[in-house]
Amino acid sequence: MWPDNETVNDLIGFQVHADLVREVVTDPKMLPVTVGVFGDWGGGKTSIMRMLERDLQADRWPKDSPEETACEGVAVIYLNTWLFEGYDDAKAALLSSVLLQLGEHKRFGPVVRDNVVALLKSVNVMRLARFGLKHVALPAAAAFATGGASLIPTAVLTSLGLASLTQPAKSDAEDAETAQGSEQVDWAALLNQNTSPAEPLDVRTFRQRFGKMLADSDIRALIVLIDDLDRCTPDRIIDSLEAIKLFLSVEHTAFVIGADPRIVQHAIRSRYAERASEGNEEESTRLVKDYLEKVIQVPYRLPRLSASEIETYMALLFCQRYLAPDDAACCVRACAEQRSQNRYSSFGYAAVKVALQRADLDPDLTAALTFSAAAAPLIADGLKGNPRQVKRFLNALLLRKQLARVAQLRNIRDDVLVKLMILEYAHEELFIQLFGWQAAQHGHPKQLADLEAALAGAQGNVNDDDAAKKVDPKWATTAVRKWVAMEPLLAGVDLRDYFWIARDRLESTFAGLSMVSPVVRTVLDDLLSGSPAKRNAATQTAKSLGEDERESLLGLIDQRLLRQPDDKTGYDALRALVETPVAGAAELFGKILETRPTEAIPAGVGMDLVTLAATKPALKPLLDPAIQRLAKSSSRAGAAVKNALEAKR
Repeated sequence: MWPDNETVNDLIGFQVHADLVREVVTDPKMLPVTVGVFGDWGGGKTSIMRMLERDLQADRWPKDSPEETACEGVAVIYLNTWLFEGYDDAKAALLSSVLLQLGEHKRFGPVVRDNVVALLKSVNVMRLARFGLKHVALPAAAAFATGGASLIPTAVLTSLGLASLTQPAKSDAEDAETAQGSEQVDWAALLNQNTSPAEPLDVRTFRQRFGKMLADSDIRALIVLIDDLDRCTPDRIIDSLEAIKLFLSVEHTAFVIGADPRIVQHAIRSRYAERASEGNEEESTRLVKDYLEKVIQVPYRLPRLSASEIETYMALLFCQRYLAPDDAACCVRACAEQRSQNRYSSFGYAAVKVALQRADLDPDLTAALTFSAAAAPLIADGLKGNPRQVKRFLNALLLRKQLARVAQLRNIRDDVLVKLMILEYAHEELFIQLFGWQAAQHGHPKQLADLEAALAGAQGNVNDDDAAKKVDPKWATTAVRKWVAMEPLLAGVDLRDYFWIARDRLESTFAGLSMVSPVVRTVLDDLLSGSPAKRNAATQTAKSLGEDERESLLGLIDQRLLRQPDDKTGYDALRALVETPVAGAAELFGKILETRPTEAIPAGVGMDLVTLAATKPALKPLLDPAIQRLAKSSSRAGAAVKNALEAKR
């Protein structure tokens, strides 16, 4: 088993991306700059940030090397913005944390500490006065889009009578985010000794004093690594971006932001776009784009891992599992050397033997490396090349194989197990349906054989749309068709033992395997928030989701309405997706209203159903069966449907 943590031990070949970002942020000609390291959840962003934190230390490199020269005079700070989530003013918490880590830096801290104390006192005034751009949100957005900087009047603070505040408290977040190479500082004593007044500062004055502090020190470049921004709420994301742009982005600074760009775009849309554009989708999109481009000058998208990279990653994970630490480290070094010469080859069984200079390997490691080579294409395709999901998938897979061994199930094939687990992982509803089919037919479901014949065929042509029309629509999506055609075909396999070791999924929730991406969670939360502005922003973000994420979102709404069929908020969320439109939403809306108890469906849903069918004629065939069903019922929703139909005659 492997821990689900970020690491500086590069098993996925992402050191090259960290090196590229390091070259950008240590180039004096590029400063000030904000770099966005963009990628999906679990795509390796945090590992790259930790590599940068390590590699930006000058003493890591050989003396007089180009790398040491580039990092000389660089102060690096690592911040996990998610730790600021519970603060009333996350913007001020971020400013305080930057100042505190800078003041605690072993090399540069003593030089800047007096100035840090004075700025900290002012930031605390800002914090307790709720000094922030939320009071002037739209002007700030306009300033970003046009390249200007909005000044915040100090009257906002002085009118609250907080100009004499002198006691900033160090937060748990700041304790947790102590930078590499820091020292303990008694901030309370320094604050008590400092006699300068705690005065509120406007944006321009803060920037001037912060920039002057850096210029007067030995700091050639201050590099701040902002991690986990996409785990924050939309308001916290915007607060952090505005703190960076308006307060901290001065000469000799660089910021590296790790995030899923879709969540950041959703936050911008939620805060500004719907209010500023008055519902104009094109204007909303333009503002989001302009805002993001103004804040982040250098966007860099991390690629998904290919099948050969997944094989290499799995092979190195298994080396860590089965080899002594020194031997595993030897394989990691050998892999890095191989990557530098050929980035397209995989590091597998033969390469491990060469690295260790052994004629034979341990049988368990041999079996694991053989499995990695065979399963990598399946896993890469099923898990979209996501390293975190690969690691979690392997943990779950090993548990299943161990259970099979303990239960003496000797006919479990790795390739069949992997294929079934990919369906279980990505399409749980279909996995449960397949379980029902095979349970009723002694492990050999005819429906699956028919699907393989229709969708895979002799040539495995998953793009045959005519064939797809002949099967259940749930099994005809692009992703599921690819799964059906994927080797090995299962028509001749007895599936009973495979489902026996999957009973944890069938009887309860297997939390270690089932994962919903943060962007889907964010969209769902805003759809269900009851706020029209948040719902509108969420529907626009939903349109950008990939097919798997869109299916995940619709599945979560379906589950919610299965548990709470009288929940009007859930129906409103689904209706918003239908109106946007989001693919699959109308089909789900109709299916739910055809299958849920009519007496539980709120009356307002009946009105919504008739209105949708009237305003979107293309949806009428999908919605008519639900309309007819409700109209025949004596439920409240049925009465609403009949009244709405009568009113239209």
